[in-house]
Amino acid sequence: MPETGKEPREEFPVIGTEEIPAIFFDGDTLLLCYEVAPIDGGGLAILEFSDVLEFKVDPMNVDELSDAAYPVSAWNVTEICGSEKAARWAAMDARYWSLSFSDLTLTVLFDTVKLAGRTPERCAPHTALKHFMSTTAAAAA
Repeated sequence: MPETGKEPREEFPVIGTEEIPAIFFDGDTLLLCYEVAPIDGGGLAILEFSDVLEFKVDPMNVDELSDAAYPVSAWNVTEICGSEKAARWAAMDARYWSLSFSDLTLTVLFDTVKLAGRTPERCAPHTALKHFMSTTAAAAA
C-alpha cells in the first residue's frame, strides 16, 4: 500500500515559519519545542512524544518537500498512513508523523503525543525547552 498523508486527529498549535525548533530525546520520550504561528496566538509550544521508536531530523526545507520520500506539507503536521515503518509496529499501534519547519523536517514513529506546554512569550525554542525541562525536573523532585 502506498504511503498517504492526512491531518492527525489531535489539534496542536499551528507551526510558525521563522524559528528552528528544539528537540530533546532521552531514549524513550522526545520533546519538540517550536514557534507557534501568529494566526494561532504566537509564542511557543512543546509536544511530548512517548514510546518513540524512531525519529529523524532531515535538513529538508520547504522548497524541497516535493522531493520527500514520504507525505509532508509545508509548516504542518502530517500523519503518514500505509507506512512499512508503522506496519512493523502494528501490535503497538505506532503512529508515524512528519513535521515540516522552515529549514528542516522531522519524522517520528511513536505511540502517544500530547501538548506538554505552551507559552505566549517569544524566545528561542532551545531556551524555552531548557527552561521547561528544568522546571519539570524540579517539580518532580
